[in-house]
Amino acid sequence: MARCPLADRHRFRFHWDWPVVAALLLVIAGCQSPSAGRIKHAMKFGPPPPGYARIRGEAVPDWQPADMHLAPRGAGTALTWTQLGPRPIINEYWSGSDDASGRVVSIAPHPVDPNTCYIASASGGVWKTTDGGLNWIPLTDELATLNHGAVALDPSDPEVVYAGTGEYPLNVTGGGLFRSLDGGQNWERIATTSEVGTTCTKVIVAPDDPLVIHLTGNAGYVRSDDGGMSWTNRLSGPASGLAINPGDPQILYVGRHGDGVYRSLDGGLSWTKLAGGLPSSNIARVLVDVSVSNPNVVYTAMTDDSSNLRGLYRSADGGNSWTLKDNTPNFPFPQGWYDFFLGIDPTNENTVYAGGVFPTYTPAGVVKTTDGGDSWTDITIGALGGQVHPDQHAVAFGPEGTVWVGCDGGVWKSVNGGQSWINTNATLTVTQNYNIALHPTDTNQVMGGTQDNGTVARESSSNAWPQVLSGDGGFLAYDFDTPTRTYMTYVFLTVYRRTMQGMAEITGPWDSDPAAFIAPLVMDPNDAHTLVGGTNRVWRTTDAHTSANWTAISSSTVAGGGVLTALAIGVGASDTIYTGSSTGKIYATTDGSTWDNRTPFAAIGDVADLVLDPSSPSIAYACYNRSFGKRVLWTNDYGQSWNLINGDLPPGVSPRALAMDWRFDPPHLYLGTGVGVYSSSNRGVNWIKDGLDLPNVNIGDLAIDPIRQEITAGTYGRGAWRADLPIPGDLNGSGTLENGDHTAFTDCLSGPGNSAVPELCTQERFNHADFTGDNDVDEEDFAEFVRLITP
Repeated sequence: MARCPLADRHRFRFHWDWPVVAALLLVIAGCQSPSAGRIKHAMKFGPPPPGYARIRGEAVPDWQPADMHLAPRGAGTALTWTQLGPRPIINEYWSGSDDASGRVVSIAPHPVDPNTCYIASASGGVWKTTDGGLNWIPLTDELATLNHGAVALDPSDPEVVYAGTGEYPLNVTGGGLFRSLDGGQNWERIATTSEVGTTCTKVIVAPDDPLVIHLTGNAGYVRSDDGGMSWTNRLSGPASGLAINPGDPQILYVGRHGDGVYRSLDGGLSWTKLAGGLPSSNIARVLVDVSVSNPNVVYTAMTDDSSNLRGLYRSADGGNSWTLKDNTPNFPFPQGWYDFFLGIDPTNENTVYAGGVFPTYTPAGVVKTTDGGDSWTDITIGALGGQVHPDQHAVAFGPEGTVWVGCDGGVWKSVNGGQSWINTNATLTVTQNYNIALHPTDTNQVMGGTQDNGTVARESSSNAWPQVLSGDGGFLAYDFDTPTRTYMTYVFLTVYRRTMQGMAEITGPWDSDPAAFIAPLVMDPNDAHTLVGGTNRVWRTTDAHTSANWTAISSSTVAGGGVLTALAIGVGASDTIYTGSSTGKIYATTDGSTWDNRTPFAAIGDVADLVLDPSSPSIAYACYNRSFGKRVLWTNDYGQSWNLINGDLPPGVSPRALAMDWRFDPPHLYLGTGVGVYSSSNRGVNWIKDGLDLPNVNIGDLAIDPIRQEITAGTYGRGAWRADLPIPGDLNGSGTLENGDHTAFTDCLSGPGNSAVPELCTQERFNHADFTGDNDVDEEDFAEFVRLITP
């Protein structure tokens, strides 16, 4: 009998402060049996925990608008990247076996044109459609950050677009407030994080004065009276909601997190906390909205400290008095801290939409009232067709009665009040990848583990990727001997084996072990039947292809009081294993049983990745998920000593993933960070930032195919990308080895910029010509160059 993937108690182990998710145990629906397709989790697990390392991107340090048009910067290896999808995820279970993409947190429809709409994705930037959602184009791939919280239009000129960055519920840092004056083609930063905070929940431009801008986020309520030239904080403390009276723009409302509803009668200069029937305690997130058709009508929805609905309240007198609508379903439960929206139909003050999770395993998903909150209908699954993916974040109203909804699966719209839903994700590419895996022989095939959209697999040259396992996808691997056999993981190291015959869970006996939300699982490069996984200790099976018997081969000491975040196994040395933990500890064994503490220096932060030299497992590279200090290191003695190779990697850039091109000596290093990929060709002395081909997006994972000489990046917000790796000896970048490479090498003997034709030896080419990595180009490099280009 198939096990219910979410009924086992070890699925509900919590090792960080995540409000009342344990209550999900109460609402498990029935299980379905594994099939040759995918396992449909009876209840998807939910959002990643706040602070989980793989979700936290950052902003490009010292970003300027000109950076959106710059070639790669620095010294290293420039690459040309192309997008692989998913565009879209197809057959996604929680979307009604329809298309899905990734998390959308804010929507701004054009006020007149029903076909034009802007959306802000959580970590994939701002996108725009001009044909009602059939086609979407990204607008902000080279903005300082792709982490967003809000998008808004100037009501007096809808070509003016505002992008508020930083995702509020997960406290993912943004880069301030940005503005475009031409419909998203060009952008400028008009507020820094020191002025408006690191996250944003709402941006509103005053309808009677485009110079007045209101913004809420973790810094509270801030406003500008001069079009963003200066900012003033008028209400401190995190603010989760903001609304304006369309009939009198001097009247504003703020939902102050953990406090209540505040009102201003002077355009935001001063504020008064409202009572009149509102609760005064056990308040968490607060949303507020004002009716367009009758501005005296105001609604507020609040969650409590346990992510229940604290109450939905209606005021008919502008907020002086409030009535509790106690028939409202507990739609935020159990994730109101994360997925929670409220919106009033602009044509009718009694028609309200609210969003939470999903109706088959929680109290509600998208719900609607047409009588002012006295009764409600769940419309997540349209009575006339269509189904909205779980975890609701945004609702907005366009002209001609269009309702837009944003969720963890992308964007849906309805033109009949939610009776049916139109899926608009076919060309939206904002999938959030935790991990990727490359097929051993077919360059077209790639697997990705994603946030809330399961494990997806590119099976051909098409950029549409089918879903093969729903929920959240983690680490994964192809059997390199039998590639039709694959392994994938769900949260907390729930392991599955997929074959042509079907899917089987092969999770080991680690029910009581703490584990990372996305816990590491790697295949032994010497034996495709051997898998190694990490909870707070190391587990191994040598018969993963059959019965999958797991044995603990370490104690919890290797996790250093935390959980394991990275694993690496030596080529030609199956008993040589390195571990990295959430507490910064690195341990290593050479016999598969005796573990030595090889932690470098006073390491701080998660160990993000570990990579071993395939020619000698004594040589290892490690990176730490932190934005300053010691972040990238290498050892040639099994970690007994470490060498720091941050070089000129800018402060503010935090590593997520590491990949090595071993064809070069020293090897080329590729570092996936919170803002794209950096690379180095001189063992970390200098680093180059990717250019315009790859967005400034958080990188979840990197993988190199040494046979086809390609690198693939799984991004947390823009899907998967791929680039051809440079050819050793191809100094002029032509893609072939030729006489021009000899000319470029000779020119670099005199140093970068010192030749008669300076462009023949740029700093980048000089670094490419420095094959020995000693920061000089000399006879030893020439000997290596001749070796490389000699047939």
